[in-house]
Amino acid sequence: MSQTQASSGDMAKVAGKFDQANSDLTAMLTKLMDRLSVLQTAWVGSGGRAFESVKNQYQQDLAQLNKALADTAEAIKSSGASYDSTDSSAASLVAKSGGGGVSLPL
Repeated sequence: MSQTQASSGDMAKVAGKFDQANSDLTAMLTKLMDRLSVLQTAWVGSGGRAFESVKNQYQQDLAQLNKALADTAEAIKSSGASYDSTDSSAASLVAKSGGGGVSLPL
C-alpha cells in the first residue's frame, strides 16, 4: 500500500506555489489581452465581433481557472492547519496519559 507523507510546512509551500502560479498566470494573460485589445478598436465588422466574443469567453475561463487555483491553495492550507491541530491534540492526549501511575504487568 502506498502512503502519502507531507508536513504542514510542505503543504504551506505548495499552497504558496499555487497562489504564485495563479498570480503569474493572471498577470501574463492580462498583459496579453491588454495588447490585443488595441486590435479591437481597429477591427470592425464580423471579425471584430468574433474577437470580442472570444475575449469574453477567455475572461470567463480565466475567472474559473483563478477560482480553481485559489480554491486548491486554500484547501491545501486548510489541510495543513488541520494536520497541525490534530497532531497537537494527539500529542497532548498522549502526554496526559503517559506517567499516570499505570503499571503494566510485564
